[in-house]
Amino acid sequence: MKAVKFITLSIVLLGLQACKKKSDYKNPYLQDVSFSVEINLDLPEYAPLQYANNSVLIQNIGIKGVIVFYSGNSYLAYEASDPNHYPSGCSQMHPNQFTCKCDCENNRYSLYTGQLTEGEGKYPLKAYHVSQNGHLLRISN
Repeated sequence: MKAVKFITLSIVLLGLQACKKKSDYKNPYLQDVSFSVEINLDLPEYAPLQYANNSVLIQNIGIKGVIVFYSGNSYLAYEASDPNHYPSGCSQMHPNQFTCKCDCENNRYSLYTGQLTEGEGKYPLKAYHVSQNGHLLRISN
């Protein structure tokens, strides 16, 4: 009888442990900012996003703007401020097709994965949520 109680208790505790929300890795350099913006892919400024491996920088949202990337399969959005140092005058990254680069330290990131590909740092790009409804993209944090 004690063995059954022990096994039941162990299963319950393991289940609770598995259901625990995993803590997000917090980046000390970038604060969380709330926003939600909708862009129309039919507008000329977003036309590059109709073709695979293209990206666009959207100003005045997020911290230093948002880089939207179309991989050919899905749309991805990232904070345009380099995640490996505090925002500054030179920390806004500039997209070039499927990578982006920071002028402060020449860090370069993949827009496919958000990972650092050149330079130094331990944080990947800060990703934002993207949902698509026809020709409209909603980007939010």
